[in-house]
Amino acid sequence: MNKVKFETELFLKSQLDLGFKPKWFITYHLFNPTENKTSKNRSVWKTIPYYEYYENRRNDYDALVEDTSQIKNIILKYLYDIKRPNQDWKYVFPNLFFFHERGLAKRQYHTHLLMPECKYESIEMLEFIWNTRLRKKRKCFSKYRIHIREIDNPTIALQYVNKETSMKHNSLDYENSHFILPNI
Repeated sequence: MNKVKFETELFLKSQLDLGFKPKWFITYHLFNPTENKTSKNRSVWKTIPYYEYYENRRNDYDALVEDTSQIKNIILKYLYDIKRPNQDWKYVFPNLFFFHERGLAKRQYHTHLLMPECKYESIEMLEFIWNTRLRKKRKCFSKYRIHIREIDNPTIALQYVNKETSMKHNSLDYENSHFILPNI
């Protein structure tokens, strides 16, 4: 068995034991230039660098983490009423777990987010907020629909998001996720 995957699974299980209660499973994609239709009036000399820039950016893990940081800030602002995320002494931060995967085609990353309860209770309202208000706040979101599901079994959800973890790639975003620290 893959040692990194096993250790990540143990870490996630310990987070559940410490009190992590994910309610929402959210999947979103980041913008890709193939989503835009090319204009006949646009020069090839301008189109090719545009495609290359976004192709490189969407396959760069550091750029993905940077975009996820901006997305996390708007989540905190609009779903948890945390206006200034840098002032951590003022607020109780929710436990957000971000997982970045490449999917079956291994062409581009997409993100799974495990999120606890927020100020919106219904899935319909949450989908509306994500697909309208939050999407407009960041250009890095894809035009694809953002999928939201309610989590019935947190253990199965954590196993699912850990499926692509390997020696070369750990899907858990340790930089943007907010974990529960054990009392020592």
